Order: sequence, then structure tokens, then C-alpha cells
Amino acid sequence: MGLDRGSDLPLYQQVAAHLRNQILDGRLAAGTRLAGSRLLAAELGCSRAIVLTAFDLLYSEGYLRSVPRGGVEVAAIARPSGRGAPQPEAGTEGEWVSEAWRSVLDTGYEFDPASPFSPGTPDISEFPFDVWSRLLRQTWGNPASSACIDMPPLGWRPLREATAEYLGTVRGLLCQPDEVAITSASSGALNLCSRMLLNPGDEVWVEEPGFIEARWSLRAAGAKLVPVPVDDKGLIVAEGIRRAPRAKLAVVTPSHQFPLGIPMALERRQELLEWANRQGSWIIEDDYNSEFRHRGSMTASLKSLDRSGRVIYLGTFSKVMFPSLRIGYLVAGPRFIEAFGRGRARIDVHPAGTAQLALARFLRDGHLLRYLRRMRKVYADRQAAVLNAVERLMGADVEVMSQRAGLHLTVLFRPAMTARISDREVSRRSRGTGHFVQPLSQCYLGEPDRQGLVLGYGRLRAEEAFPHLSALAGLIGPAT
Repeated sequence: MGLDRGSDLPLYQQVAAHLRNQILDGRLAAGTRLAGSRLLAAELGCSRAIVLTAFDLLYSEGYLRSVPRGGVEVAAIARPSGRGAPQPEAGTEGEWVSEAWRSVLDTGYEFDPASPFSPGTPDISEFPFDVWSRLLRQTWGNPASSACIDMPPLGWRPLREATAEYLGTVRGLLCQPDEVAITSASSGALNLCSRMLLNPGDEVWVEEPGFIEARWSLRAAGAKLVPVPVDDKGLIVAEGIRRAPRAKLAVVTPSHQFPLGIPMALERRQELLEWANRQGSWIIEDDYNSEFRHRGSMTASLKSLDRSGRVIYLGTFSKVMFPSLRIGYLVAGPRFIEAFGRGRARIDVHPAGTAQLALARFLRDGHLLRYLRRMRKVYADRQAAVLNAVERLMGADVEVMSQRAGLHLTVLFRPAMTARISDREVSRRSRGTGHFVQPLSQCYLGEPDRQGLVLGYGRLRAEEAFPHLSALAGLIGPAT
């Protein structure tokens, strides 16, 4: 063996590890006498003290024993035979991964956050990192001991307070800090809610088409997913009742349906709440990107209509600030929040605390509100540029869905376009070109009844819209 003097592992531990592995592999059988410490040290080019320290470590672990006249030999130990259960190998997950998780791992899904058409990805080049870094330095220059040692499972109290104020200002959602939990983005909240609320086999309504990543947490919890179609008024509640009247949970995006962008009509919201109240079911409202409204008045959240505590409201700062922040929030009744906190404490203790202190200041000092006001104009201009390019390049072939809010829009293929090429073929052609685009049909659980493309524009500057859309249109080919 050779000693690596550049390694962080001390030399005596390197010697011990080498001998230990030879013993466990059977290359040094029980009773084998080892070379003397001086000879071994000379062979390794190290001091005798290093070898003796390695021997001492292996003595204490039971791998070596002393023999008369100062010799050292390998002790008799029970070694793994290697004839037990086969070790997991790539491609054999079905033998050892749970059935629920296997359905998640086997889900075909393609996503490229670096693509200019990545839906929901904000433009981090516009974010005020100078302000953010200053707040990080200030809050962690001399932090409270509780922030370092005893961060609450529900999140830093000042951040819960600031989030409640933020939601009242930005979304018109009036809530108290005791109704707010800080989470690991909205996906972390959905994951824990799924595990807390659902038993294996429970039915869950999901929008069709819908947000694929939300389905992963539900499937991992053992839920039976029931796709409920969406029309121009949002989720068709009557169809959900027909398919699964006793579903335990419904997961919806009522303010800005993903991927179609349609807001849920008031009568549908009332139907959904009435069903949940009647059945004692739960509703999870994912209010992603509702801060970015481009036209029309603000759509009230479903949670603001809830009078029975059946709606659990999810949101995230990651999509409006920068994705790796991984901080979101959950709003629900105090009893649910208390149970959520106890459940969180038993799984991973609390959300990562490093950024929570700075985020509380970022909110309280008004930095996020100023940033949102500026970015609404930026993203509205980008959406307008994309719409103009789509009309010029694909106008006869596609229908553009609702454009009221968010960082993406969906274009539906007209029949002539669908006859010529599938959305999955367009997506396949876009791989590796720097213009990857998600196909709408990927968002269906069942057989897609519509095809189209999900076009993000958060990272697409207005002047870049036509060149990028032109390159995408070139992959599709001219109409025949």
C-alpha cells in the first residue's frame, strides 16, 4: 500500500484501514503473524510510532491479538460470508424499493432548469444579492443562541410573523403567525402533509393535466391518484365526485392552474369547499407564482373562502427569489399547525435555519415587496415578447392559454399541428439544443386529450424571445 500524505485521514488510520480490509476480505486469515512494526514502518516509509498506533487501534477493535515474545497476529473473527441477501445493484430497484416509491422512481419526466423555456424558473440575475448578502452578514455576525441551537420545527418566529404580514399584503390572505409554518419550499410541505394525512390506498384528486412533481409525494405516501379533468373554469368538481366521492384529499392550483394557467371559477371553488366540508376531506392549495400578476385583478385564494379549516395553503419564496433558497410556508388552522410541527420534529427537526433570519429581515424591511413590484413589470414585458413571437411564428398552429399570471404560458396544438407532429416529438428534438421545452402531454396521468408546449419565460429576456422561439419553431418544421 502507499500512504497518502495529502489526505485528511491521519496516516495511522490509513495503515489500520488497509490491514482491516485485508482481514475482512480474508487475505489475512486468523492466526497470520504480521511483520514486525519496524519492518512494516520501513516498507511504508513512515515512523514506527504510526504503525504501533495503528496496531493499538486494531487491538481495541478486536482484529489483532498479541502472541508470546511480542508478536502480533490476526485474531479469529466472524467475517461476512458474502453469501447473504444480494446487494442492491443498478437496475434492480424492484427487488428492494417499496412499491409506492417504485412508482415514483419509474415516472418518466424530463426537466431542464437551464433552458430558457424552463417553467417557473425566475431570473436570478435580477435579484438584489448585495442586499441579501448584507442581511446574512448582519443576522449571523452575532446570532442569538436559539438560532444556532434550538431552531423551532415550525420555523423562526420572526419569519412566521413576517410571512403572515407578507401574505396579507401580497395575497389579501389574513392569517396569524400561529397559523403559519416555515417549510422546505412547497414540495417539503406537500411531502409532510401527504405522510400525515394519508393512509396507503387513500384516494386523492389531482388535476388533469397537472403538476407532476406534486404527484410524487402523494404516490410515495401510498395514495391512489384520481385524475380529475380541468376545463375553462378549472377543476371539474362534479367529475371528481363522480370518480371518487370519498377521496381523502384534493390537490389543486386554483389561482393559476398548472400547466394551463386557468383560474378556478368562484362557483367551482364553492363546490370544492362544499364537498370537502361534507366529506370531511382536505384540500391542499398550491398558490405558486401568484405574486406575478400581469393582467386583471388579483384572484382571491381558496384559503380566504375557507370557513371550516379544510384548506391547507402552500406557497414558496424560492420561486420569487431564487430556487436554491428552498424556503416556503404553509398556512392552516392552529391545531393542524401544531400537529405539523410535532411531525416535523420527528422527521428532520426543523427547516434549514441559515437563511431564515435574513429572510425575516428581507421581508420586514420591504425588500421583497420592492423586488416584486419591479419584477412584475419585467416578467410582463417578457410574456408580451413571447406572445408576440408565438403569434408571428406559430399563430396558425397553436392556441395560447390564459396569460394572467405566473412565469409560463401553455400553447395548445391545433388539430393540423397535432396531425403533423406530437408535442413529445418536439420535446425530443429540443434535447441538447439549448432550447429544451416540456410537452403538455407529460403532465397527464392518463391518456392526453390535448397536446401542446409549456413555455417558461422567467429567464427569457424580451429581446431574446423571438430568436429562441424561432429556433424552437425550426425544430418543429414548417406547416404542410
